[in-house]
Amino acid sequence: MNYPDPFLREIASYTPLDVLLAGIAVRIQPTPTDHKLAESHYHAIHEWLDRDGSPLKGRVELFYAQGGFSIGSTTARHAENADFDIDAMAQLAVHPGSDPEDVLSLLHNAIKGEPGTRYWDKTDRKTRCVTVLYDGMHLDVTPAVRTSGTIERISHIYHSKKRQSGYEKDRLLANPFGFAEWFNSMTPPEGAFGRFFENQSLDYERMLKARGQADAEPVPDQAPAYRKSRAVIALQLIKRWRNLAYDARHSALRLPPSVLLAYSVASNANCTSTLSEELQHQVACLTMALETADRAGRTYRAWNPRCDDDELTDRWPENLSTQRVFIDELRDLAVDLERLQRGLPLSEIRKTLERLFGERPAQDTVRKFMDRHVADNDSNMAVHIISTGSVPALGSLAVPAYARATPKSSPFGD
Repeated sequence: MNYPDPFLREIASYTPLDVLLAGIAVRIQPTPTDHKLAESHYHAIHEWLDRDGSPLKGRVELFYAQGGFSIGSTTARHAENADFDIDAMAQLAVHPGSDPEDVLSLLHNAIKGEPGTRYWDKTDRKTRCVTVLYDGMHLDVTPAVRTSGTIERISHIYHSKKRQSGYEKDRLLANPFGFAEWFNSMTPPEGAFGRFFENQSLDYERMLKARGQADAEPVPDQAPAYRKSRAVIALQLIKRWRNLAYDARHSALRLPPSVLLAYSVASNANCTSTLSEELQHQVACLTMALETADRAGRTYRAWNPRCDDDELTDRWPENLSTQRVFIDELRDLAVDLERLQRGLPLSEIRKTLERLFGERPAQDTVRKFMDRHVADNDSNMAVHIISTGSVPALGSLAVPAYARATPKSSPFGD
């Protein structure tokens, strides 16, 4: 079918696997309502730190997002609950040579407050940050002290971990703000795909509201925060797969850090034309980098492109053994993605996606895909379409109803 609109022309080329992967990505990230809630928590903590009586009153110079929250890759941590991780930096007016334990304790006390106050029983002290716990998400606040004479926002961050023999302490240079700027410049939102994914995200929220699973607040017509590139979506899928793989098989090991995955994805972005190709490409590039280090008998190392002293691999991999665990997992993921790309029976596609990305998002995505694109009374054609990627005599499979000249009505809000 010929489409005069370049947007329709591009999304008409998406394969069933591309659509399924995008659908899963929609379901493992915060919805627009979740995102607004996270922003409200973020701003509330900033205001709370500067409240009257706070030990940090007038001493928070900057408060800004970092990590997945700053690059649009926030992903549900576990298979059975959301537990979105929101990261923020609190730039404090304290001496950069301060004792790490003192700085972290100062931030912890400022957030925790007095007995009976809002965060008293929701605050957890970690080795480099303070975590504030909410239903379905948590906010990690990292204290930082600006380093004079360096480029924008290079700061000291602090590490303090209690051991039997005392405290393990360190001060490290970091620039998460610069890293986020670099990542976003390497993975800019894509035109047609960005609009496609934005619409998918808003459709999903409308579906949740229709089911009564979300607040009744109206869903906007646009949500630019969800207008992403294929590389960012690939990063979200890799993070989700990593979370589930380590939950299932390596729960005693430290997770390969999200910032390292983000570094690899940004370094290798903009080389493919579809989401499934991008995911396979990113997995292959990360595997190759780790294998190259492993063959040389060393652990992989990477640094922040915006701060030469900010090592992204300072805590992982700890040794060759933990590095090889992740290499083996990546190799298995590559095999599964290749099998999906070649085509499988519908039941095997569903089981594979469930194993890689979680039962609920995979099942819901496959079900919606079938309801949207295939007549209920033609199951043979359904299996043919989803396993081969071909769409005999039906035109484009991937063009969603909202993109057509005359939108149809469905239970999914299209």
